[in-house]
Formats: sequence, C-alpha cells, structure tokens
Amino acid sequence: MTSIDILEPLRRRRSRLERLADQVKALERGRDELQRAIADYKAFRPEIEKGKIDSLESSARDLSRKIADQEINKTNLDRRFHSANAAKVSPLVVWKYFSADQKLLRSEASRLASDLFSAKQQLSKDQVSLDKVRSDINAARKRISDHANFDLNSSETRLSSLGPEIERLRAAHAADNAELLRIETKIRPHTQELDRLKSELATLNADIARANRFEQELSSAANSYERKMIHNACEEAFGKGKPKEVISDRRGKIRSLDNNIPKLERRIREELEKLERTIGHLLIDGNNACYEGQSFIGLRAISALVRGLGGRFKTTVVFDASIRAMLKTDAQGIERALGTSVNTHVAPTKSAADEYLLKLADQDNSAFILSNDRFAEYHDYAAVKSGRLFRFLIADGRLMANDIDVSVNF
Repeated sequence: MTSIDILEPLRRRRSRLERLADQVKALERGRDELQRAIADYKAFRPEIEKGKIDSLESSARDLSRKIADQEINKTNLDRRFHSANAAKVSPLVVWKYFSADQKLLRSEASRLASDLFSAKQQLSKDQVSLDKVRSDINAARKRISDHANFDLNSSETRLSSLGPEIERLRAAHAADNAELLRIETKIRPHTQELDRLKSELATLNADIARANRFEQELSSAANSYERKMIHNACEEAFGKGKPKEVISDRRGKIRSLDNNIPKLERRIREELEKLERTIGHLLIDGNNACYEGQSFIGLRAISALVRGLGGRFKTTVVFDASIRAMLKTDAQGIERALGTSVNTHVAPTKSAADEYLLKLADQDNSAFILSNDRFAEYHDYAAVKSGRLFRFLIADGRLMANDIDVSVNF
C-alpha cells in the first residue's frame, strides 16, 4: 500500500465529499420535516381538537368515578375475604374442618378470592384507560399550543431557501467528486506501480530470508548427501542451487527498488501537489500562445486550449496591442473567435500585456498566469513571488501545459 503521507490529499478530498453528502442528507431531512410541519399546520383545525379534548375530559371523569367505585368495592371484597379466611380452621382440626359451616365458609372464601382478583384486574385496566385518556388530552393540548406558536411565515421562508441551498451543495459535491475522479485517474498508474514495486520488495526480502535458512542448513549439514538435498531444494525454489547467489541477486534487485521507490513516491507527491492546486482564475498570455517556435499561428492554440479546459476555471486572455494588426481584426473580432466562455482583453496601444496580467493576478490569490515569460523585471508582484506562473509548450501542432494537465491538438 502507498504511504499514508503521500495519499493524504486524496483522503482529505474523500472526507470533504462525505461531509458534503451528509450535509445534503441533513438538509433534505430538514426540508421534508418542514414540509410536513407546514402541511400539518394548514390541515390542523383547533376547534376540532378542542372538541376532542371535551370528549376526552368527559371520558376521564366517567373513568375516575368508576375507578373510585371500584376502589370501594375492592376494599370491601378484600375485607370480607380476609374475614372469611380468618374464620377457617386448619385441616388438622378434622372434627370441625368437614362441618357444613366450614364447607360453606371455604366456598365463600374461594368466591371472594375470585371476585377480588377480577375486581383488581378491572381496576388495573380502567386505570390504564384513564392514563391513556389523560395522555391523549395532554397531547391534544400540546398540538393546540404548537399550532398557536408555529410561525408559518418564517417556516415558508426557510423552506424556500432550502431548495437552492441543497442544490448548491449538490453542485459542490458533483464538482468535487468529478475533480477527485480526475485526480485519481491521473495518479492511479503511479500508485499501482508503487504498489507493485513494494510488493516486489516484500517478495525479495522473503526470498532472502528463505535463502538464509538454506544457507544455515548447509552450515549444519552432516554430510554431502544432506548438502545436495539442500542445494536441490534451493534450486527448486529459486532456479539457483546456491543460497548465497540467490541472496546476492535479490540484494541487487532490492538496491534498485530502494532507489526507484523514493523517486516514484516523489513523483506521486509532486503530481498530487499539482493536481491539488486551487486554480480559481487562469490568466493566459495571449501573444505568447500565438507562436509555435518562430511561426505565428494566430488563435488556433488558444482556441484549442479553451476547449480543452472545458470550463474548469474562470479564464481570461490578455493580448498586447500588437495583436490587432497581426490578426488583422479588432478586439471584438478576437472575442468572437475565442467565444463567450473566456474573458478577452487587449492592452492599450504601446502598453505591454505583462503588467496587466500581473495586476489581475494580484487581485486573487487563486489566480495563475499561463505564460513562457519569466517576468524577471516584475519580481515585486505577488504572482511572481509566490510562483503562480505556469509554463507551456507548443510543438508539432499541440499545446501542452503540464501544470494544468492539458494537452490539446490544434
């Protein structure tokens, strides 16, 4: 697996995607709940709810009276039951136990026990019913209170704002997801190769460990036959019968891997750093991109570049005043040729575009300049000091700008 520090930028992007997805879901839940609350508010009829409360309160009074009567009945039954039980004699008192009075007493006590049990059950059921009615009354009163305190205007205002907010987050999620996919696609060959090299390194180290065991077995072998068997096993395992040769071969390959793996890791880090740049505004040195070597090619390369960018960044092209004569057109003609997806500016007569590019870049820390000029005389500008300068190459009918991951034919 690739090192944690190398792929940390990708993990940060994935975490941001997860957070955005969670925010969208939370807002969607909030929107659904708000829609239900507004619908419930509009469907709610306080007078109907008050009528329900009146009915419930009447039921509560009836149940309360019934329970009070049942409590008295239960108390009487309980007293009679205990009295009957107290009058009963023990079965050991045989001469009294089987008398007619005692039989009648036992029958009465049994009946009272049954009545008392039924009374307690009914009392419990009625108490549960009363609790339920009282709970329903409280719930109905709360619904009336909630309805009275519900702010319909602010709720509808909030609901109307949630749609655009959700769409904004969805758009941000889609854009971030597309950017992550672009970055992962770009570096995947490198990370796969790094994984392969590290797997090969682990295999080579395992081979050395096994060859060392063969070498130890040779040192402790009792006779030539045992040594021959060990050499045969080594030959079968590695294609070489001498463990020392295997160890030497594997160490040579490990030295090569130890040299190549850090280079590949550095390549991945550099690619990620490049791909992770936040480019809010790309400023193109127009005149610079109108030449292939010494040959003037007009707007062909810039037009292909604009198409290749596909709207990834806000893009502005700045030309020297000389471009009008070179293209035999005016500023409006250049704008028409490049299309509305870019901003096009032509510097005033006898003024160079370089300083205008730098001043535009100074207004935005996410602005980068695409130019092959070094701007050495403009060392005091922020874009130059911070290195927000990208270079490009035009050759064989192709414009290549590695820093923005663009290579287009024209």
